[in-house]
Parts: sequence; C-alpha cells; structure tokens
Amino acid sequence: MWLVTAEGHSVGWVERGAADSKRWVAVYEGYVLGDPATQEPILRDTPEQAAHTVMKAYLQQV
Repeated sequence: MWLVTAEGHSVGWVERGAADSKRWVAVYEGYVLGDPATQEPILRDTPEQAAHTVMKAYLQQV
C-alpha cells in the first residue's frame, strides 16, 4: 500500500491485489475509484498510475 498526499495531508492510497492480484487500485476518501457505468474498480498496472488517479479525483473533488 502506498499513501498519496497533497497539500500536506493524506488524500488516499493505492493498493495492490484488492481487485486483481497483479494490478493496483486507487482509493480516495475511503472508496475504491471505479467506472460509474460498470461499477468495476479502475485497475492500473503501476502504483504511480494508481496514485495519479487518486490525485485526479482529489483535484476534481469527485
């Protein structure tokens, strides 16, 4: 698990194996970020990609 911070505080984290043993999910405000149409988690290949997803959600105030 990697913690994602912005402006000096935690905004979420990324976690491997939560939905797929080899891929990473992004967690923002305690919720796994997913596709609204399918309700499936957004899976990323690297922790950096997942962290970018968390930051995008934070900046857009999803």
